[in-house]
Amino acid sequence: MAGKRDQHDLAEYFLRAAGVAAIWIDDGGHIGAADVASIDEQPGRIVYCCLRGDHFRLSYHLYEWKQSVQASREAIARKLEEMAAGLLIGLTKHVTAVERARAAVAAVEGAFETMAQRGEMREMNAAFKATRAVEPAIRYSDFIAAKKAAMLEDLAREACR
Repeated sequence: MAGKRDQHDLAEYFLRAAGVAAIWIDDGGHIGAADVASIDEQPGRIVYCCLRGDHFRLSYHLYEWKQSVQASREAIARKLEEMAAGLLIGLTKHVTAVERARAAVAAVEGAFETMAQRGEMREMNAAFKATRAVEPAIRYSDFIAAKKAAMLEDLAREACR
C-alpha cells in the first residue's frame, strides 16, 4: 500500500491525466482558474472542476458577467453553475472531483494488493528485471509508480468517455 504522500501524488496525477481543471471564486469575489485541479483543500474559495479548456470558457464568461454586477461569492458560484448548464459544460464541485481521484487511486492500490495476494506480481517483477537489465539505475519503487500511473491513465480515459 502506498504511503499518504504517494496516494496524494497519485490522486493529483489522476486529475492531470483526466484533464480536470479548476475554477474558483475567492472571499473577495475574484475569479481564478487553473489548467490542472489540485486535490488540496482551497480555504476561502468555492472551487469547481471541469474539463481542461472548458475552465477557460467558463471563467471568461463569468468575468464578463461580473463586470456589470456586484455579487457575493455565493451568487457568483450560482451564476457559474447556471452558465455551465447553459453552455452544456459539466461542472463538478471540487470535493467530488477529489473523491473520484482518491477512489481511482484506491482501485489501483486494490488491484496491486490483489495481484500480490494471488502471486501475480511475478510477471511485473520479471518486467522490472528486464527493464533493470537495460537501465540499471531504475529503482523498483519508480517502476511500480510508473505502472500505477499507467493504470490511473487507463481509468482516466475510461472516466472521460
